[in-house]
Formats: sequence, structure tokens, C-alpha cells
Amino acid sequence: MGVRSWLSKRAPYLLIGFSVACVSLYLTFWPPVFVQYLEATAFDVRVLLRGERDPGDEVVIVGIDDKSLDNLGINVWTRYQMADLVRALTDKYEPAVIGIDYLYPLPEVTPGQLAIERIDQHLKQEKRADPEMLSFVEQQGREVDPDLSLETAIRDAGNVVLAFAPRFNVESATAVETHLPDKFSRNALVLLRPSDYYTPIIATHALTPLSRFADGALSLAHVYTQYEADGAIRWEPLYVKLQLDGNYYPSFGFELVRNYYGLHRDEIMVMLGDRILLGDEEHAILTDSSGRGLINFAGPDGTIPRVSAIDVIQGKVPEEALADKVVLIGLTALGAGDVHVTPFSTMPGVEKQATVVENLLHGNFMVREEMTLLLGVVSIVVFSLLLTLAVSSWGPLTGAAIFIGMLLAEGAFAEFQFREYNVWVNGVVPLASLIALYSLLESYRFFTEEKRSRLIKETFSHYTTEKVVNELIEHPELAELGGVRKDITVLFSDVRSFTTFSEAHTPEEVVAMLNEILHAMTEVIMHWDGTLDKFVGDEIMAFWGAPLDQPDHAERAVRCSLHMLKRLQELHAKWEAEGNPKLDIGIGLNTGDMVVGNIGSASLKMDYTVIGDAVNLGARVEALTRNYATHLIITEFTHERIKHLLPDENGVQPKPGLGHLQVDRLDEVKVKGKNKAVVIYGLKDLDLPDLEAGVEAAKKQLEAPQ
Repeated sequence: MGVRSWLSKRAPYLLIGFSVACVSLYLTFWPPVFVQYLEATAFDVRVLLRGERDPGDEVVIVGIDDKSLDNLGINVWTRYQMADLVRALTDKYEPAVIGIDYLYPLPEVTPGQLAIERIDQHLKQEKRADPEMLSFVEQQGREVDPDLSLETAIRDAGNVVLAFAPRFNVESATAVETHLPDKFSRNALVLLRPSDYYTPIIATHALTPLSRFADGALSLAHVYTQYEADGAIRWEPLYVKLQLDGNYYPSFGFELVRNYYGLHRDEIMVMLGDRILLGDEEHAILTDSSGRGLINFAGPDGTIPRVSAIDVIQGKVPEEALADKVVLIGLTALGAGDVHVTPFSTMPGVEKQATVVENLLHGNFMVREEMTLLLGVVSIVVFSLLLTLAVSSWGPLTGAAIFIGMLLAEGAFAEFQFREYNVWVNGVVPLASLIALYSLLESYRFFTEEKRSRLIKETFSHYTTEKVVNELIEHPELAELGGVRKDITVLFSDVRSFTTFSEAHTPEEVVAMLNEILHAMTEVIMHWDGTLDKFVGDEIMAFWGAPLDQPDHAERAVRCSLHMLKRLQELHAKWEAEGNPKLDIGIGLNTGDMVVGNIGSASLKMDYTVIGDAVNLGARVEALTRNYATHLIITEFTHERIKHLLPDENGVQPKPGLGHLQVDRLDEVKVKGKNKAVVIYGLKDLDLPDLEAGVEAAKKQLEAPQ
């Protein structure tokens, strides 16, 4: 089968495959919200199936939990308590760095402060106020100032990182949010490799801590949390650009890790939209185009090591649990507002921050960059092509097996990348594209090719062998039902003196004998891959060269004819043993151009048959077998096709040949519509002498009175 024929047969399949691949690629590069949701859900399922992992002990959460609040008999963790907690950590446990996951943008004013301020104002209004009394009141005011207490604790600790919150709606910004503390820019990232292709997350303004806190802190970092369409968090913006000053600022976890490693800001290289180098290439953190890292959650709430704040204040926590660790202070009490949805469960914001720190320390962020998208693209293109070729080339069962294999391979590959390399490869779109493609291909096969196959089977199963029918189904373009002119060899065979036999026997005997001989001859025709045209009374019509192209159709027809005569001899032996008369046959063959196709009434009956002068010549040649006392006559046109298989003038049989034959030039016959006479040849199988010798005896037996 040529390339054009191969493409012609598979063109609809290839078009379906190409269309599905294009849609899938579009959904990969420009996914709508519902596709993003499905991919995110698939990611969550993989995380859950993977299960929890060991986060190590470098990061510890000091939780302001229900136990701490209840123990102190308070509902809110004030700055007094935060100051006490920072001092307890610094004095006894000496962590490497402390991160306070609280925002302190406004002063905290207590009732005691308000009372002392009123006393101070009253005394100052009294001109006779004692200076010592004024000094005492001012001193008392400082002692009850919670901000001063926390400011002092932060400054004395020297290793506290505070948080600020980026804001993104300049119209709703307050005065506090549009004013940056003094020296705020010292917290900015220094070494940046810009990019013309990637756009970072840009905040219009920021909610920052009070200057008194910021000045004493080791550094400040943002705590912006980006929520997905389904309300969950999966990504951590590792830096944001602040429009107020044009600088880039690190995330809270990023800044804690930098201080934990003791890296100076100029040792951090940020390659926008690509990666972050923490000192060198060995500590590279891959990011997406917006500078986000895909969080690798270790487990549900409580997976990161955690201690109670009150236990730290009271000195009940072993020193080794916090010494030289990254300590994050945050609210973990039930009902706290800072709670996020993650693939495992809901968890307080401080645990999310701790997870980011753990990911940065261990370099185990999940990876989803352009290369992972490319893997998905390659799988879509390759699998679409292979599945299209498989379904269009093989049967439904093979196609289904390959489809299932591809599904398993796609799923296994994505799961392997996820578990072994923390790589998130798109799973939904490739799997959905395979399912959609297979469904469309099989639907097309069912509604078109299966329908065509059924038509071919219904049309040709009565005419030819199952082998030929299957080949036609495989190559339906060969089944020209509408009519085509082809080079064909036609065979006519009828039972001699059958009329005489019919008159001398009962109808039941006639039908039984006729069925037996016609069945035997038909089996031989089918054996040689012939197409059975029709039965006309006691006559059989068959041909070779259609519907399948058979370059050796003349040879097949001759071999079939010789086989039919051999089968007839076997029937003679059987009939003789049964005491039945012997029926004889004559066979005529002709080769030439004939019109072949479905001919008849479209609404009533159609037959796949051949017509033309060459067909008529074949019928006439068969009739001449009676005149020349031979069983098999072929025309010069058939003789020309098989002469290389016939004995030469000296009777030498070729090898391979058609057998031990005798070829006789019988005569020239005039054909209607032709000026030139046609030479006819008689073929005798010398290995069947009994059949040749018994022709006259059979004829006499049939003509004898019963």
C-alpha cells in the first residue's frame, strides 16, 4: 500500500488526533479557571497519596495556643506577653533567628496608659506640680507602655525578623500603609538579574511595623499569602516588588533562612522569573515566572515541631529543642483568624511560614517550571500521534490495550516525577486528552469504519473467503462497489447432461446431487481465493482479480480449475461406491478487462458481479468444452498469462509449474463484435487419466434409460 493510500485511509483519524492535540496544548499554555482547578485538585491528591514526610528539626514553631492564653487568663496575646516570650527565648534558649508572625503597624494603648496620661496632663496643667511627681508619673507611663517593652526585647535580642504585609489597592490605602519606616530599604534584595519576559508580583504599598519596632529588628520581610481560585494556598511569593520605592523584598521564610545561614544580602542572587541562588548554584531555589515557589507541605497541621509559648516562658521546654534553630512565633489557638487551606488540611499561617522555611533549608520545594510544561506538551503530542496510529491501524481490542497502557504510563510517569524529584507534571490535561482522543477515534471507527466493515462483510461474505473479506475490511479502498474496470479472469463451470439426470430422478435426488457437486466446487473456488459470482441453475460463475488486486489471478483461476477436476474425480469414486451415476463438468476461463461492481436494484437486490465482452467470451468458451471432449478450455488471453507455467513444445514441465499437463491448441473461435478470431486451448491434467477416460462413459450412463 502506497503512502498516499495509507494517508488517505488514516486522514480522518489524523485530523481528529491533530485537533485534540491542539486543544490540549491550548489548555496547557492558557488554562481556563476550571482546568487550573482540576490540575490543582490532582496536585492535592498526589500530595495526600504521598503522605506525610519528616520535616527535620531545624525549624520550630512557638505556638501561642489555647494553653498559653488560658494559663495567663487572657484572650489576646499582648505585646507584654510577646516581649516576655522574646526575652525567654533569648535569655535561655538562644535560637539562631526568631521570626514573629505578627503585624505591629499601630501602637498598643492599655487602660493603665490612658490613666497615667490623664494624670500627667493634669499635673502639667497645674503650675505648682512637683517636678519629682511629674518624673515619677512619666516613669510609670514608660513601665506600663507595652510597645516600649516589646521594642526593648526586640532590640536586645538582635536576631528578630518582623513581618510586613504588602497591599495591592492603592485607592484604599491608609496613611500608615503609604508611609515606609526609616531605613526600610535596607531590607531590600540587592543583586537582581532583570528579565524582559517575566513580571514579578508588584505591591502598591505596604502595612509595616512601627518604626520603633522596625529599627530594632534584625530585618523585615513580607508575609503576603496568595490564594488559588479554590481558596487554598500552594505557592509562596519568595519576593515582591514594592511600587513605593521600586525595591524587591524577600518573603518572611526567605529572610529567616538568609539570616540562619548568615548570608549577607549581596550573597543572594535573584534571577527574576527563574531562580534564587542562596550563596551558590548548589543552593538554587527554582521559581515560576512571578518569583513564586511551589510549597512542599510536609503534612497536616502539627507536622512541623511545635512547643507552647507558655512552656517557653516558664522554662519547661528543653534547651536543645530551640537552641540554634529557626524559631517562628505565631498564633495557633483554635478559632484564630490566620488559618489557611492546604492540600493536607487547614493550618495556621505560622505553620505555612515554617513549611516555607523548611523547604528553603532542605531545597525541597516542588518544581513546576517551563520544563515541566514542556514534558506535558511532549507527552500530549507523542501519545496523541501513537494512539491515533494505533486505533487507525489495529482492531478495537489492540487499540483499547494501547490506550490503557498509555493511561497507565502517563499516570506512572507523573507520579514518579512527583515522588522522586518533587516535579509537578500536568496530569489532568494529558490524561483528559488521551481519554477524549480515544473516545472520538473509537466513535469515528464505530460510526464510519465499523459501518463500512459491516457493509463489506455483508456484501462479500457470500462471494469470497473470510480471508479476502478481512483484507477488504483492512483495506476498504479496494472494495469498489460502485463499479470499476479491472483486469480479471472469469471462470464458468456447469454440470454436463444435468437435464437428462433431472428427468430420470426425483426432485429430492436432483437437488441433493446438485447441492453436493456445487458445494464441492465452491469450496475449491474459495480455497483459491476466488470470488463466487453466482449460481445459475447447474452453472457456477466465479472470478479472480476483484475485489482484491491479485496480480496472479489467471494462475489462480487455472490452478482452481485443475483442483476442481481433481475434486470431481473424488466425487466420482464416492458416487460409484454409492451406486449413483457420475455427473461431469466443463470449465471455461478467459482473462481481460471487465467491469466489476454492485449491479442490480438498489431497493431490492444487488449482486457483486462482472460484465463485459470478456465475460461473455468466458461463458462461450465453457460451452465449447462439450464440442472438444475436454473438461477445461482457456482462451489465448489466459494462456498468455500462464504460459511460463505450462510445458514447452517438447513437453518439458517447468518448475514450478501447474502440474503434469497436456496443452492442446484446439481452435480459433469468432467472437461477436471482434474481427479477429480468438485461439482456445485445452488443458488436461495427465495425473487424472480416469477422469479423462471416463467422460464418454459418464455421458452414456447419464443418457441411458433408468
